[in-house]
Amino acid sequence: MRAVPKGRRLQRNTILSALFAAAAFAGVFAASRSAAALLGVQPSTAVPANYLTPVELRFSPDGSKLYVVCEDDDSVLAVDLRTGRVIGRAKVGHRPQDVAVSPDGKTLYVSNSWSDTVSEIDASTFSVRRTLPVGWGPVGLTTDRWGKVLYVANSIGNDVSLLDLSRGVEIKRLAAWRSPHQVTLSRDGRSVYVSNLLPHVAPPDEPPVSELTVIDTEKQVTAERILIPGVVELRHIAEAPAGVGGYLLVPFMRPKNLGPLIRVSQGWIVTHGMAIVRPGSNVQMQRGNIEVAQVLLDDIDHYYAGANGAAFTPGGQYALVTSSEANVVSIIDTSKLQRLLRYARKEELPNRLDSAREFVVRRLPTGSNPAAVVVSPDGRLAYIANRLDDSLTVVDIRRLQVKSRIDLGGPKGITALRHGEQLFHDAHYCFQGQFACATCHPDNHIDGLAWNLETPQLGRDRVLNRTLRGIAETAPYKWNGHNPDLETQCGLRIAKFLFQSEGFNHDQLEDLVGFIKSIALPPNRHLAADGQLTPLQERGREIFFKKNCDTCHTPETHYTAKISTDVGTASKYDTSGRFDIPQLDRVYERPPYLHNGEALSLEEIWTKYNASDKHGVTSDMSKEQLNDLIEYLKTL
Repeated sequence: MRAVPKGRRLQRNTILSALFAAAAFAGVFAASRSAAALLGVQPSTAVPANYLTPVELRFSPDGSKLYVVCEDDDSVLAVDLRTGRVIGRAKVGHRPQDVAVSPDGKTLYVSNSWSDTVSEIDASTFSVRRTLPVGWGPVGLTTDRWGKVLYVANSIGNDVSLLDLSRGVEIKRLAAWRSPHQVTLSRDGRSVYVSNLLPHVAPPDEPPVSELTVIDTEKQVTAERILIPGVVELRHIAEAPAGVGGYLLVPFMRPKNLGPLIRVSQGWIVTHGMAIVRPGSNVQMQRGNIEVAQVLLDDIDHYYAGANGAAFTPGGQYALVTSSEANVVSIIDTSKLQRLLRYARKEELPNRLDSAREFVVRRLPTGSNPAAVVVSPDGRLAYIANRLDDSLTVVDIRRLQVKSRIDLGGPKGITALRHGEQLFHDAHYCFQGQFACATCHPDNHIDGLAWNLETPQLGRDRVLNRTLRGIAETAPYKWNGHNPDLETQCGLRIAKFLFQSEGFNHDQLEDLVGFIKSIALPPNRHLAADGQLTPLQERGREIFFKKNCDTCHTPETHYTAKISTDVGTASKYDTSGRFDIPQLDRVYERPPYLHNGEALSLEEIWTKYNASDKHGVTSDMSKEQLNDLIEYLKTL
């Protein structure tokens, strides 16, 4: 037998250890409810626990404290890194997502995604000074290098707010793309990079294209839209030090949605990796001189789902990327990564499953659903926010091993809802760990794609992914309405057709379905706080009922009649013409539309795909009346 080099043995053993740890973690979940009770899982009738759910991390300028954004607690914590204890807590708006620190370290800015505000916090007293209004659904944010302007990515508004911090007012908005999430200031301060979670709206038979938006901070204009083909779910952005190339590293999910998803057992249906972007100077960007490469983090026989957080060590020797649905952090040797990029054919790398072994030197287990990762200013330690167990994993960079765990103080028991949420974000139940429920439903929502889900023939029965927000009372499920309840939808169907595994046992399925039913609808940004309609919306409401739209889209049941029906809208690629009537709640948040995603906007449903009045009688409507109807639909 050929001897394995020592370095390779260490790498392989570390990977196996991580996989065994992950398997053990999954095994805990695989226990029955009685066994889970011994581990602290509370029955579904228990009072919901006030979990913290840490999602983002930032260091204080001196590196002595770590600021932790807690999504479910509506708070930001200050953790003393010498003692590992929480020494401060500030209550902010609803569903906070990110925190930025002013250049002088005296002020924190926290985005509140459901309040559409930013909380300004005094770092010394940990009290809220001001609450600043921004756009819809703020997530990522950063100041400029002088601390004068705050850039805020608005995930629902699909734009970026620029705030003058001296006056506390918004000075302009710049268009991003779909669901801008993370914002990073370049090391030289000349650019702000914005990652967009969802791809460009495109026909369902085309591969997705995602965008990295670049803003010129001096001119305060959009400088470039960097297109990254074939990927979705751009998350965090990390910039390498200039000494190792100054490139951007952006994790992604690479879907093969044009092929039948039922072929999961053959591999390569959903892969996970990162884009390597070399934006160059502003002049180069204006000339389109931008290099984009893609590499995968997956191995040939095991996948690392949910590529999310990213960070470099100060000198750039290593990069760290979290895999949120694999509960793993991958440590990348950047010199080996650059060697691969120099000598491999760039056009082959996006689909090569043998690349990660060339540059990933460790796979370390984390807690549940690792999100953000940051590296201390001295480069000794990395900290990872474990979103679903209220803790931080501490990694010793020099030894490339897990050093410790910091408990942030959340509840110690696991409720049935929390257990279900953990299952929703756990890819261990899928064959080779290829994906979890959350992979295709980021933020409990959509990935913006149409999929060939269960039909083995190429291109048949392609259906648009549907949101899980507010789904509890909208049975039946699937576009053909074949599944009468979520237990059927998420049980044997997922195991047989999607996960290609044994799936969830009875108790796990109960918890998972309980969590999915608990997913709430976000606030409606098109409806006034008092529920009053504008004259335009009121005219649209009159049209909605006059045209009998409520027959199929019943207001009392989330604007769906809860049946499947054939109205003659099947295409030549559909094997059945019966489709579930979709609910209309927050319909403006989820383009494209129709069962196969062929309508790229609400307008196209009636202007392009309703010549025979199959989606309601609209052929006798004027453009103004159609606009009024659409404005009313946005209020639902």
